[in-house]
Amino acid sequence: MVKNGIGGEPVTTLLDSVRRFDIAVRLDDADKASLPAIQRIPIRAPSGALVQLSQVAEVSDAEGYSFIRREQLQRYAVIQMDVRGRDIDGFVKDANAAIAKQVKLPTGYYSEWGGAFENQQRALKRLSLIVPATIFFIFVLLYTAFNSVKYAALILANVPFATIGGIVGLAITGQYLSVPSAIGFIAVFGVAMLNGIVLVSFLNEQRERGLPIREAVIRGTALRMRPVMMTASVAILGLVPMLLSSGVGAETQRPLATVVVGGLITSTLLTLVLLPVLYDWIEERAARRLAKENTP
Repeated sequence: MVKNGIGGEPVTTLLDSVRRFDIAVRLDDADKASLPAIQRIPIRAPSGALVQLSQVAEVSDAEGYSFIRREQLQRYAVIQMDVRGRDIDGFVKDANAAIAKQVKLPTGYYSEWGGAFENQQRALKRLSLIVPATIFFIFVLLYTAFNSVKYAALILANVPFATIGGIVGLAITGQYLSVPSAIGFIAVFGVAMLNGIVLVSFLNEQRERGLPIREAVIRGTALRMRPVMMTASVAILGLVPMLLSSGVGAETQRPLATVVVGGLITSTLLTLVLLPVLYDWIEERAARRLAKENTP
């Protein structure tokens, strides 16, 4: 009776064309808000007599939950919010600091973050394993292809080159590290490795033809500039629509495209400038060591 009187109880259904409306019986709004009216709600006793609610129960005003949710046999309350204009990680850190400073939870109570933050942390945890494993696998493939640790390490130097561009791109556009941007780093690492393989392979080919180290580096870099630039340019142009997107899905597309475009710009420029310099330094050093060993 109390539940039906305050919350209402559907007793029939009204049909209006294809729509259905429940018709419920409940107390008047004024009576639901009146403690004396609730105390006078008639309750039928086992003997069949009607008694007032106040005769069999203590009725009082108190704060409570209108709806109780449970998960894994525990009660919980949900507070929902949207984060705009800043990264979720930074917001959660500031919010936790404010909660620890201003809110004292009763014994047995605790707070935890879910939703997009929970999904992001779960994905980043997986990526923290996938990214190092991917780089190691690339190193193994490079070592297998060149049969040389120095060439494999030289090509892997493109990874920090690409990372610099991706981070700068995120900073310029006011974006933050997220799951899409982390995936973008993996993608740009692959393209950067490809450019490095193209250049180092051609430099080795020039050396095998008998050219001196310095001449092979200068000639090889000049001849491979166009293929390396074309590879990066095609990828960048293909990502321009994602980079400029503003509709549905832009929050996923833009960070990924920003990282890839920024990483390709820096990795391509540094591949054509620093990578030949490093190659020349490594080969000259190896040649001097070999000459010293062969000197009687």
